[in-house]
Amino acid sequence: SLREAKPQSNFLKEIASSLKNTPRDDIKRLFWCTAFGIALFIVGIVVLASLKPVHLIQEFDCLQYHYTLPRQHLILGSFAHIPWSADDLFFMPMELALSPFWFATVIPNKIPQLFIFLGLLGVCMRLTSALSRGRNSWAGPFVALFILGTHGFGIQMGTGMLDLAIAYLFLATMDSLRLGNWFLAGVEFTFFFWSKSLMPLEMLVTMGIWASVFVLARRNHWQIISTFIFKDWKKALGLFIALSVAVGGPFIVKSIYYAATPFFPLAPGMMGTVAQIKTHPHAWLSLQAASQSMIDCKNAYGHGRDLLSFIKHWWFLAIPEKGVNNTFDYPLGLAYLLMAGPFLYFLIKDILRRQFHPLSVLVAVMWVLWWFTSQQSRFLYVPLLIVFMVTIARLGKIPRGLFLCLLISLFLEAVSLWGAHKSDLGRWGIDDLRSQDKQILALNQRYLKHSLSGYIDWPSSDVTYAQFPVMVHKENLPHTIFF
Repeated sequence: SLREAKPQSNFLKEIASSLKNTPRDDIKRLFWCTAFGIALFIVGIVVLASLKPVHLIQEFDCLQYHYTLPRQHLILGSFAHIPWSADDLFFMPMELALSPFWFATVIPNKIPQLFIFLGLLGVCMRLTSALSRGRNSWAGPFVALFILGTHGFGIQMGTGMLDLAIAYLFLATMDSLRLGNWFLAGVEFTFFFWSKSLMPLEMLVTMGIWASVFVLARRNHWQIISTFIFKDWKKALGLFIALSVAVGGPFIVKSIYYAATPFFPLAPGMMGTVAQIKTHPHAWLSLQAASQSMIDCKNAYGHGRDLLSFIKHWWFLAIPEKGVNNTFDYPLGLAYLLMAGPFLYFLIKDILRRQFHPLSVLVAVMWVLWWFTSQQSRFLYVPLLIVFMVTIARLGKIPRGLFLCLLISLFLEAVSLWGAHKSDLGRWGIDDLRSQDKQILALNQRYLKHSLSGYIDWPSSDVTYAQFPVMVHKENLPHTIFF
């Protein structure tokens, strides 16, 4: 065994020696070509996965309500509450906006999410280049490689999930304001702000804390580091307020009317006896139980909220603990670890120098709020993308070790995506679907062929592929309630 180890050791030394003696430009060219080769492979898998119907286990929320409920509303021609669904009281303006594109094909598709993801890459590249002020021509492409090499993003790339799309809206708002396109910025931020039921409250708290820190920094004569100049932001804010009446208003009214709370699942009944569901005692008890189950979900992730757990979470966010997942749901992977350390270094350095970096402080505020709410790693997409952009923009050069670790991260992500989607290769359309979805498609043909009308009873609520109105009588909390 010692004789075997010695040749291996010599072989590694020869590789290290050859790299050391290779001209620096040749090494750079090798790194970039290899990185982009792996990145193209990853993008290829994402494109193929995006052409598949919604059916993967990580698309559970799509099957449960992102796709199912908008389609049921379109079939019914009504915005009224679907009585068996607690999820129907969520804010879903993004889903309703995308539904005409999703359902334009015979089998619902997820093509819009693919274009949004490609747009996310483009926006991040432009913002990173702007942050680096043109000093580093590699900053934009480098951040794109980091995004593609991040396992936490890879889990949702090519799927019907909307977390990456929500992150896109926030970053696109910044990019539009930077370029002076206040109208587009107003539209983008409106849909971001109302994308989830508790997002308005989270954003108000986030901006309130950020503004307070900013005011304290100015009063104490801290240096404000210039990042972006947001043009016509007052016009964008005015448009956001006006659009919110049309985009978010109907969902608030619906939540109040049926559950006596403007932000279901938060405190149903808080506004007294106005809840229409209260007129049905059993249904009201079921809705309250669903609400409590959703609120309790915030404690189902992570290792706790004490100081030791906070220190450990930086590592545990990156690694799988239970199979391919961890207690934060998605492991973020090696790319996150590569950027977390340098970002914290720059943040502490700013504080010691009494400098206020607007984007770094925004990340810190978002991260702390995430820590005290639901510790699902996918809810870190926005701050994590900002971490990548800010850190890469502040690097003077790319260390060889960092680039080598990025190549490893890209390779691992390529292997992971291949493993996740290889079973679907060679299968298209109906062949990809679950057996219950195939049963629904067969029922669609009979329902439409014989011009039937009325509801069809179905045992579960994940009826994305139904082209008929569905009734689910079996209570299955927290998604399906008694009525």
